[in-house]
Amino acid sequence: MTNELATLGFDETEIQRGGLRITSTFERKAQKAATAAVKDAGPKSNTDGLRIGLAAVRPGTGEVIALYGGKDFVTDQINNATRPFAQAGSTFKPFALAAAVETEVPLSSTWDGNSPATINGYTLTNYGDKSYGRVSLLQATERSINSAYVEMESDVGVDLVADAALRAGIPSDTPGLNLDNLDLTFVLGTASPSGLDMANSYATFAAGGARSKPTVIKRVEGANGGLLYEKDTQTTPAFTADVANTVTYALNKVVTNGTGFSALGLGRPAAAKTGTTDGNRSAWFVGYTPQLATAVLMAKEDEAGIPLSLSGTGGLDTVTGGSFPAAIWVAFMKAALGDLPTAEFAKPPAGVIVPLDCPVVLPPEGEEVPMGCPIPQIIEFGPSDAPVDEGNPDGIPPTPTAPVDPATEQPATEPAGEGAPQPATPELTPTPTPSAAGSGPPSE
Repeated sequence: MTNELATLGFDETEIQRGGLRITSTFERKAQKAATAAVKDAGPKSNTDGLRIGLAAVRPGTGEVIALYGGKDFVTDQINNATRPFAQAGSTFKPFALAAAVETEVPLSSTWDGNSPATINGYTLTNYGDKSYGRVSLLQATERSINSAYVEMESDVGVDLVADAALRAGIPSDTPGLNLDNLDLTFVLGTASPSGLDMANSYATFAAGGARSKPTVIKRVEGANGGLLYEKDTQTTPAFTADVANTVTYALNKVVTNGTGFSALGLGRPAAAKTGTTDGNRSAWFVGYTPQLATAVLMAKEDEAGIPLSLSGTGGLDTVTGGSFPAAIWVAFMKAALGDLPTAEFAKPPAGVIVPLDCPVVLPPEGEEVPMGCPIPQIIEFGPSDAPVDEGNPDGIPPTPTAPVDPATEQPATEPAGEGAPQPATPELTPTPTPSAAGSGPPSE
Protein backbone atom coordinates (compact mmCIF):
# COMPACT_ATOMS: atom_id res chain seq x y z
CA MET A 1 0.00 0.00 0.00
CA THR A 2 2.88 2.36 0.77
CA ASN A 3 4.28 1.85 -2.72
CA GLU A 4 0.91 2.58 -4.31
CA LEU A 5 0.54 5.78 -2.26
CA ALA A 6 3.96 6.89 -3.49
CA THR A 7 2.92 6.10 -7.06
CA LEU A 8 -0.15 8.29 -6.54
CA GLY A 9 2.10 11.22 -5.60
CA PHE A 10 2.08 11.17 -1.81
CA ASP A 11 5.52 11.84 -0.33
CA GLU A 12 7.08 9.92 2.55
CA THR A 13 6.18 12.56 5.12
CA GLU A 14 2.52 12.49 4.12
CA ILE A 15 2.49 8.71 4.14
CA GLN A 16 4.20 8.30 7.50
CA ARG A 17 2.94 11.32 9.46
CA GLY A 18 0.26 13.02 7.40
CA GLY A 19 -2.73 11.55 9.20
CA LEU A 20 -4.12 10.14 5.98
CA ARG A 21 -7.34 8.13 6.11
CA ILE A 22 -7.10 5.34 3.56
CA THR A 23 -9.95 3.17 2.34
CA SER A 24 -8.59 -0.04 0.86
CA THR A 25 -10.12 -2.41 -1.68
CA PHE A 26 -9.60 -5.42 0.58
CA GLU A 27 -12.74 -7.24 1.65
CA ARG A 28 -12.67 -8.69 5.14
CA LYS A 29 -14.59 -11.82 4.16
CA ALA A 30 -12.31 -12.51 1.21
CA GLN A 31 -9.14 -11.91 3.21
CA LYS A 32 -10.29 -14.33 5.89
CA ALA A 33 -11.23 -16.80 3.16
CA ALA A 34 -7.72 -16.65 1.70
CA THR A 35 -6.10 -17.44 5.03
CA ALA A 36 -8.57 -20.23 5.75
CA ALA A 37 -8.21 -21.76 2.28
CA VAL A 38 -4.44 -22.03 2.59
CA LYS A 39 -4.71 -23.46 6.10
CA ASP A 40 -7.45 -25.97 5.32
CA ALA A 41 -6.63 -27.01 1.74
CA GLY A 42 -2.87 -26.57 1.71
CA PRO A 43 -0.29 -29.27 2.48
CA LYS A 44 0.36 -30.19 6.11
CA SER A 45 3.62 -32.14 5.88
CA ASN A 46 7.09 -31.63 4.39
CA THR A 47 6.52 -27.88 4.15
CA ASP A 48 10.00 -26.57 4.99
CA GLY A 49 10.78 -23.72 2.61
CA LEU A 50 7.26 -23.78 1.16
CA ARG A 51 5.91 -20.50 -0.17
CA ILE A 52 2.26 -20.04 -1.06
CA GLY A 53 0.77 -16.94 -2.64
CA LEU A 54 -2.83 -16.01 -3.46
CA ALA A 55 -4.16 -12.90 -5.17
CA ALA A 56 -7.77 -12.09 -6.05
CA VAL A 57 -8.83 -9.26 -8.38
CA ARG A 58 -12.21 -7.91 -9.46
CA PRO A 59 -12.47 -7.99 -13.28
CA GLY A 60 -13.27 -4.61 -14.77
CA THR A 61 -12.06 -2.60 -11.77
CA GLY A 62 -8.66 -4.03 -10.81
CA GLU A 63 -9.66 -3.93 -7.15
CA VAL A 64 -7.58 -6.38 -5.13
CA ILE A 65 -9.97 -7.91 -2.62
CA ALA A 66 -7.57 -10.41 -1.04
CA LEU A 67 -3.87 -11.17 -0.84
CA TYR A 68 -2.19 -14.05 0.95
CA GLY A 69 1.55 -13.54 0.97
CA GLY A 70 2.63 -15.92 3.70
CA LYS A 71 1.80 -17.31 7.11
CA ASP A 72 3.39 -14.62 9.27
CA PHE A 73 4.72 -11.31 7.90
CA VAL A 74 6.28 -10.50 11.28
CA THR A 75 8.70 -13.43 11.07
CA ASP A 76 9.00 -13.63 7.28
CA GLN A 77 8.64 -10.25 5.58
CA ILE A 78 8.23 -11.59 2.06
CA ASN A 79 4.96 -11.25 0.16
CA ASN A 80 4.59 -14.34 -1.99
CA ALA A 81 1.53 -12.89 -3.74
CA THR A 82 3.18 -9.74 -5.06
CA ARG A 83 6.80 -10.70 -5.68
CA PRO A 84 7.77 -12.34 -8.99
CA PHE A 85 9.71 -15.49 -8.16
CA ALA A 86 7.99 -18.63 -9.52
CA GLN A 87 7.95 -19.68 -13.18
CA ALA A 88 4.41 -19.63 -14.56
CA GLY A 89 4.49 -22.84 -16.60
CA SER A 90 1.45 -23.47 -18.76
CA THR A 91 -0.58 -20.68 -17.19
CA PHE A 92 1.08 -18.60 -19.96
CA LYS A 93 -0.65 -20.61 -22.70
CA PRO A 94 -3.81 -18.43 -22.70
CA PHE A 95 -1.73 -15.51 -23.96
CA ALA A 96 -0.68 -17.59 -26.96
CA LEU A 97 -4.30 -18.61 -27.41
CA ALA A 98 -5.37 -14.95 -27.46
CA ALA A 99 -2.69 -14.12 -30.04
CA ALA A 100 -3.81 -17.03 -32.20
CA VAL A 101 -7.48 -16.03 -32.06
CA GLU A 102 -6.53 -12.44 -32.95
CA THR A 103 -4.78 -13.69 -36.08
CA GLU A 104 -7.91 -15.67 -37.01
CA VAL A 105 -6.58 -19.08 -36.03
CA PRO A 106 -9.75 -21.02 -35.11
CA LEU A 107 -10.08 -23.35 -32.15
CA SER A 108 -10.79 -26.08 -34.69
CA SER A 109 -7.37 -25.67 -36.37
CA THR A 110 -5.20 -28.78 -35.98
CA TRP A 111 -1.64 -29.14 -34.77
CA ASP A 112 0.92 -31.85 -34.11
CA GLY A 113 0.34 -33.25 -30.63
CA ASN A 114 3.06 -35.89 -30.76
CA SER A 115 5.98 -36.22 -28.37
CA PRO A 116 8.87 -35.70 -28.56
CA ALA A 117 8.66 -32.93 -31.14
CA THR A 118 11.29 -30.74 -32.77
CA ILE A 119 10.03 -27.35 -33.94
CA ASN A 120 12.44 -24.91 -35.58
CA GLY A 121 15.34 -26.64 -33.86
CA TYR A 122 13.71 -26.73 -30.42
CA THR A 123 13.01 -30.23 -29.06
CA LEU A 124 10.38 -30.70 -26.38
CA THR A 125 8.09 -33.32 -24.88
CA ASN A 126 4.55 -33.48 -23.61
CA TYR A 127 3.77 -34.55 -20.08
CA GLY A 128 4.64 -38.21 -19.74
CA ASP A 129 6.04 -38.05 -23.28
CA LYS A 130 2.50 -38.82 -24.45
CA SER A 131 1.61 -38.48 -28.13
CA TYR A 132 -1.86 -37.40 -29.24
CA GLY A 133 -1.55 -37.25 -33.02
CA ARG A 134 -3.26 -34.32 -34.72
CA VAL A 135 -5.27 -32.28 -32.23
CA SER A 136 -7.39 -29.16 -32.45
CA LEU A 137 -6.30 -25.98 -30.70
CA LEU A 138 -9.18 -26.45 -28.28
CA GLN A 139 -8.05 -30.00 -27.47
CA ALA A 140 -4.47 -28.78 -27.03
CA THR A 141 -5.76 -26.21 -24.55
CA GLU A 142 -7.90 -28.70 -22.63
CA ARG A 143 -5.04 -31.18 -22.22
CA SER A 144 -2.20 -28.62 -22.14
CA ILE A 145 -0.37 -30.28 -25.02
CA ASN A 146 3.05 -28.65 -25.27
CA SER A 147 4.01 -29.76 -28.77
CA ALA A 148 0.80 -28.41 -30.31
CA TYR A 149 1.14 -25.09 -28.50
CA VAL A 150 4.76 -24.57 -29.46
CA GLU A 151 3.96 -25.37 -33.09
CA MET A 152 1.09 -22.89 -32.98
CA GLU A 153 3.31 -20.26 -31.32
CA SER A 154 5.90 -20.77 -34.05
CA ASP A 155 3.28 -20.15 -36.75
CA VAL A 156 1.62 -17.18 -35.04
CA GLY A 157 4.90 -15.60 -33.95
CA VAL A 158 6.37 -15.50 -30.47
CA ASP A 159 6.48 -11.69 -30.69
CA LEU A 160 2.68 -11.59 -30.99
CA VAL A 161 2.33 -14.04 -28.10
CA ALA A 162 4.56 -11.84 -25.93
CA ASP A 163 2.59 -8.76 -26.96
CA ALA A 164 -0.65 -10.46 -25.91
CA ALA A 165 0.85 -11.23 -22.50
CA LEU A 166 1.84 -7.59 -22.04
CA ARG A 167 -1.56 -6.32 -23.10
CA ALA A 168 -3.30 -8.71 -20.73
CA GLY A 169 -1.34 -7.26 -17.82
CA ILE A 170 2.04 -8.99 -17.49
CA PRO A 171 4.63 -6.27 -16.72
CA SER A 172 7.46 -5.87 -19.23
CA ASP A 173 10.07 -6.14 -16.46
CA THR A 174 8.85 -9.56 -15.29
CA PRO A 175 11.87 -11.79 -14.54
CA GLY A 176 12.53 -14.28 -17.33
CA LEU A 177 10.30 -12.53 -19.87
CA ASN A 178 13.35 -11.84 -22.06
CA LEU A 179 11.58 -9.53 -24.48
CA ASP A 180 14.88 -8.75 -26.22
CA ASN A 181 15.62 -12.42 -26.83
CA LEU A 182 12.31 -14.21 -27.34
CA ASP A 183 12.25 -17.91 -28.16
CA LEU A 184 9.74 -20.73 -28.39
CA THR A 185 9.95 -21.53 -24.67
CA PHE A 186 7.92 -18.36 -24.00
CA VAL A 187 4.55 -20.12 -24.27
CA LEU A 188 5.69 -22.76 -21.76
CA GLY A 189 6.00 -20.14 -19.04
CA THR A 190 9.71 -19.59 -18.49
CA ALA A 191 8.91 -16.13 -17.05
CA SER A 192 8.24 -15.62 -13.35
CA PRO A 193 5.34 -13.19 -12.85
CA SER A 194 3.78 -12.40 -9.49
CA GLY A 195 0.54 -14.00 -8.45
CA LEU A 196 -1.09 -10.56 -8.48
CA ASP A 197 -0.01 -9.93 -12.07
CA MET A 198 -1.34 -13.33 -13.18
CA ALA A 199 -4.69 -12.78 -11.44
CA ASN A 200 -5.00 -9.34 -13.02
CA SER A 201 -4.05 -10.64 -16.48
CA TYR A 202 -6.71 -13.36 -16.34
CA ALA A 203 -9.15 -10.73 -15.06
CA THR A 204 -8.65 -9.01 -18.42
CA PHE A 205 -10.20 -12.02 -20.15
CA ALA A 206 -12.97 -12.17 -17.55
CA ALA A 207 -13.78 -8.51 -18.23
CA GLY A 208 -14.26 -9.10 -21.94
CA GLY A 209 -10.80 -7.86 -22.88
CA ALA A 210 -10.75 -4.70 -20.73
CA ARG A 211 -7.55 -4.39 -18.67
CA SER A 212 -7.53 -2.63 -15.32
CA LYS A 213 -4.58 -1.56 -13.23
CA PRO A 214 -4.52 -3.59 -10.01
CA THR A 215 -5.06 -1.39 -6.98
CA VAL A 216 -5.45 -1.75 -3.22
CA ILE A 217 -6.59 1.85 -2.59
CA LYS A 218 -10.13 3.13 -3.15
CA ARG A 219 -9.82 6.59 -1.65
CA VAL A 220 -7.54 8.78 0.46
CA GLU A 221 -8.72 11.55 2.76
CA GLY A 222 -6.59 14.10 4.55
CA ALA A 223 -6.46 14.66 8.29
CA ASN A 224 -9.23 17.26 7.95
CA GLY A 225 -11.48 14.89 6.01
CA GLY A 226 -10.88 16.41 2.60
CA LEU A 227 -10.82 14.03 -0.36
CA LEU A 228 -7.29 13.74 -1.74
CA TYR A 229 -7.74 10.76 -4.06
CA GLU A 230 -10.52 8.54 -5.33
CA LYS A 231 -10.03 5.58 -7.64
CA ASP A 232 -11.71 5.68 -11.01
CA THR A 233 -12.77 2.58 -12.89
CA GLN A 234 -11.13 3.45 -16.18
CA THR A 235 -10.05 0.43 -18.20
CA THR A 236 -7.78 -0.03 -21.20
CA PRO A 237 -8.95 -2.07 -24.19
CA ALA A 238 -6.54 -5.02 -24.47
CA PHE A 239 -8.53 -7.46 -26.60
CA THR A 240 -11.84 -7.35 -28.40
CA ALA A 241 -14.75 -8.94 -26.61
CA ASP A 242 -14.84 -11.69 -29.24
CA VAL A 243 -11.20 -12.60 -28.60
CA ALA A 244 -11.57 -12.51 -24.81
CA ASN A 245 -14.79 -14.52 -24.88
CA THR A 246 -13.20 -17.14 -27.12
CA VAL A 247 -10.29 -17.50 -24.69
CA THR A 248 -12.76 -17.79 -21.82
CA TYR A 249 -14.73 -20.44 -23.71
CA ALA A 250 -11.56 -22.50 -24.19
CA LEU A 251 -10.48 -22.09 -20.56
CA ASN A 252 -13.94 -23.11 -19.41
CA LYS A 253 -13.43 -26.30 -21.42
CA VAL A 254 -10.16 -26.82 -19.53
CA VAL A 255 -12.35 -27.05 -16.42
CA THR A 256 -15.17 -29.19 -17.82
CA ASN A 257 -13.12 -31.40 -20.16
CA GLY A 258 -9.47 -31.28 -19.18
CA THR A 259 -6.67 -30.65 -16.74
CA GLY A 260 -8.48 -28.01 -14.67
CA PHE A 261 -11.42 -30.18 -13.69
CA SER A 262 -10.67 -29.61 -9.99
CA ALA A 263 -12.49 -26.29 -10.42
CA LEU A 264 -15.75 -28.19 -10.98
CA GLY A 265 -15.85 -28.29 -7.20
CA LEU A 266 -16.71 -24.59 -7.22
CA GLY A 267 -20.19 -25.36 -8.52
CA ARG A 268 -20.20 -22.31 -10.82
CA PRO A 269 -19.03 -21.65 -14.37
CA ALA A 270 -15.26 -21.13 -14.19
CA ALA A 271 -12.37 -20.74 -16.60
CA ALA A 272 -8.90 -21.80 -15.48
CA LYS A 273 -5.46 -23.07 -16.36
CA THR A 274 -2.96 -25.22 -14.49
CA GLY A 275 0.79 -24.79 -14.55
CA THR A 276 3.63 -26.97 -13.27
CA THR A 277 7.28 -26.34 -14.05
CA ASP A 278 10.32 -28.44 -14.82
CA GLY A 279 11.80 -30.09 -11.75
CA ASN A 280 8.50 -29.46 -9.93
CA ARG A 281 9.84 -26.12 -8.72
CA SER A 282 6.49 -24.35 -8.91
CA ALA A 283 2.81 -25.13 -9.34
CA TRP A 284 0.01 -22.73 -10.28
CA PHE A 285 -3.74 -22.64 -10.60
CA VAL A 286 -5.15 -19.45 -12.13
CA GLY A 287 -8.82 -19.06 -12.90
CA TYR A 288 -11.86 -16.85 -12.83
CA THR A 289 -15.59 -16.46 -12.82
CA PRO A 290 -17.22 -13.34 -14.27
CA GLN A 291 -17.01 -11.73 -10.81
CA LEU A 292 -13.53 -12.68 -9.59
CA ALA A 293 -10.10 -13.75 -10.87
CA THR A 294 -7.70 -15.55 -8.54
CA ALA A 295 -4.18 -16.92 -8.84
CA VAL A 296 -2.67 -19.46 -6.44
CA LEU A 297 0.98 -20.41 -6.62
CA MET A 298 3.27 -22.73 -4.69
CA ALA A 299 7.05 -22.97 -4.71
CA LYS A 300 9.88 -23.88 -2.38
CA GLU A 301 13.10 -22.02 -1.64
CA ASP A 302 16.04 -22.59 0.66
CA GLU A 303 17.22 -19.92 3.09
CA ALA A 304 19.28 -18.30 0.33
CA GLY A 305 16.26 -18.07 -1.97
CA ILE A 306 17.41 -20.89 -4.24
CA PRO A 307 14.44 -22.76 -5.78
CA LEU A 308 13.81 -26.28 -4.49
CA SER A 309 11.61 -29.08 -5.77
CA LEU A 310 8.09 -29.37 -4.39
CA SER A 311 8.37 -33.16 -4.59
CA GLY A 312 7.31 -34.74 -1.31
CA THR A 313 5.31 -31.73 -0.14
CA GLY A 314 2.10 -32.94 1.46
CA GLY A 315 3.16 -36.52 0.74
CA LEU A 316 2.91 -36.14 -3.04
CA ASP A 317 5.63 -37.31 -5.37
CA THR A 318 4.70 -34.43 -7.67
CA VAL A 319 2.87 -31.29 -6.58
CA THR A 320 1.02 -30.03 -9.62
CA GLY A 321 -1.23 -27.11 -10.41
CA GLY A 322 -4.27 -29.34 -10.16
CA SER A 323 -3.42 -30.60 -6.67
CA PHE A 324 -2.98 -28.25 -3.70
CA PRO A 325 -3.11 -24.98 -5.69
CA ALA A 326 -6.44 -26.00 -7.23
CA ALA A 327 -7.81 -27.11 -3.87
CA ILE A 328 -6.85 -23.77 -2.31
CA TRP A 329 -8.38 -21.92 -5.28
CA VAL A 330 -11.71 -23.74 -4.97
CA ALA A 331 -11.89 -23.30 -1.20
CA PHE A 332 -11.13 -19.59 -1.48
CA MET A 333 -13.47 -18.89 -4.39
CA LYS A 334 -16.37 -20.68 -2.70
CA ALA A 335 -16.04 -18.51 0.39
CA ALA A 336 -15.18 -15.26 -1.39
CA LEU A 337 -18.08 -15.50 -3.84
CA GLY A 338 -20.36 -16.60 -1.04
CA ASP A 339 -23.98 -15.81 -1.75
CA LEU A 340 -23.33 -13.87 -4.95
CA PRO A 341 -25.62 -15.09 -7.71
CA THR A 342 -24.11 -17.51 -10.19
CA ALA A 343 -22.96 -15.58 -13.26
CA GLU A 344 -22.63 -17.01 -16.74
CA PHE A 345 -19.81 -16.18 -19.12
CA ALA A 346 -20.57 -14.20 -22.26
CA LYS A 347 -21.02 -16.38 -25.31
CA PRO A 348 -18.14 -16.63 -27.79
CA PRO A 349 -18.73 -15.53 -31.38
CA ALA A 350 -20.80 -17.68 -33.71
CA GLY A 351 -18.92 -20.63 -35.11
CA VAL A 352 -16.61 -21.13 -32.12
CA ILE A 353 -18.72 -23.78 -30.41
CA VAL A 354 -18.54 -27.14 -32.18
CA PRO A 355 -20.96 -29.81 -30.84
CA LEU A 356 -19.38 -33.21 -30.20
CA ASP A 357 -20.84 -36.67 -29.78
CA CYS A 358 -19.79 -37.23 -26.18
CA PRO A 359 -20.53 -40.05 -23.72
CA VAL A 360 -22.78 -39.34 -20.77
CA VAL A 361 -21.23 -42.16 -18.73
CA LEU A 362 -17.69 -43.37 -18.36
CA PRO A 363 -16.39 -45.36 -21.34
CA PRO A 364 -15.50 -49.05 -20.92
CA GLU A 365 -12.37 -49.94 -19.00
CA GLY A 366 -9.27 -49.30 -21.06
CA GLU A 367 -10.84 -46.51 -23.08
CA GLU A 368 -10.33 -42.81 -22.44
CA VAL A 369 -12.87 -40.02 -22.34
CA PRO A 370 -12.56 -38.47 -25.83
CA MET A 371 -10.73 -35.16 -25.99
CA GLY A 372 -13.19 -32.32 -26.20
CA CYS A 373 -15.80 -34.14 -24.12
CA PRO A 374 -16.84 -33.35 -20.56
CA ILE A 375 -15.55 -35.74 -17.94
CA PRO A 376 -18.59 -37.58 -16.49
CA GLN A 377 -19.11 -36.65 -12.86
CA ILE A 378 -18.23 -39.42 -10.43
CA ILE A 379 -17.05 -39.59 -6.86
CA GLU A 380 -13.76 -41.39 -7.46
CA PHE A 381 -11.58 -42.02 -10.48
CA GLY A 382 -10.22 -45.50 -11.04
CA PRO A 383 -7.24 -46.50 -13.21
CA SER A 384 -9.16 -46.30 -16.50
CA ASP A 385 -11.43 -43.45 -15.46
CA ALA A 386 -8.93 -40.70 -14.73
CA PRO A 387 -8.34 -38.01 -17.33
CA VAL A 388 -5.22 -38.71 -19.34
CA ASP A 389 -2.06 -36.59 -19.47
CA GLU A 390 -1.74 -34.22 -16.54
CA GLY A 391 -5.30 -34.69 -15.30
CA ASN A 392 -4.53 -37.02 -12.39
CA PRO A 393 -0.96 -38.35 -12.40
CA ASP A 394 -0.79 -38.52 -8.63
CA GLY A 395 -3.92 -40.59 -8.06
CA ILE A 396 -5.79 -38.19 -5.80
CA PRO A 397 -9.52 -38.92 -5.99
CA PRO A 398 -11.89 -35.96 -6.23
CA THR A 399 -13.92 -35.43 -3.06
CA PRO A 400 -16.85 -33.15 -3.79
CA THR A 401 -18.32 -33.91 -0.38
CA ALA A 402 -17.99 -31.99 2.87
CA PRO A 403 -14.48 -30.77 3.74
CA VAL A 404 -12.26 -33.21 5.57
CA ASP A 405 -10.83 -32.23 8.93
CA PRO A 406 -7.60 -30.47 7.89
CA ALA A 407 -5.72 -32.18 10.69
CA THR A 408 -6.56 -35.57 9.24
CA GLU A 409 -4.31 -37.05 6.60
CA GLN A 410 -5.71 -39.87 4.47
CA PRO A 411 -4.10 -41.87 1.69
CA ALA A 412 -5.43 -41.75 -1.84
CA THR A 413 -7.37 -44.91 -2.52
CA GLU A 414 -7.13 -45.21 -6.29
CA PRO A 415 -4.03 -45.49 -8.49
CA ALA A 416 -3.75 -42.99 -11.33
CA GLY A 417 -2.93 -45.59 -13.92
CA GLU A 418 -0.04 -47.65 -15.15
CA GLY A 419 3.26 -45.87 -14.76
CA ALA A 420 1.85 -42.92 -12.84
CA PRO A 421 3.85 -41.70 -9.80
CA GLN A 422 2.29 -42.73 -6.51
CA PRO A 423 2.56 -40.69 -3.31
CA ALA A 424 3.58 -42.51 -0.17
CA THR A 425 1.22 -40.72 2.23
CA PRO A 426 -0.70 -38.03 0.35
CA GLU A 427 -3.02 -35.65 2.13
CA LEU A 428 -6.66 -35.60 1.12
CA THR A 429 -7.60 -31.98 0.63
CA PRO A 430 -11.14 -30.71 1.18
CA THR A 431 -12.02 -30.10 -2.47
CA PRO A 432 -11.51 -32.09 -5.69
CA THR A 433 -7.76 -32.36 -6.12
CA PRO A 434 -6.69 -34.17 -9.27
CA SER A 435 -3.24 -33.11 -10.32
CA ALA A 436 -1.94 -31.37 -13.38
CA ALA A 437 1.70 -31.81 -14.19
CA GLY A 438 4.19 -31.45 -16.96
CA SER A 439 7.76 -31.84 -18.09
CA GLY A 440 10.23 -29.93 -20.15
CA PRO A 441 11.27 -26.34 -19.47
CA PRO A 442 8.24 -25.20 -17.55
CA SER A 443 6.18 -27.84 -19.05
CA GLU A 444 2.61 -28.00 -17.98
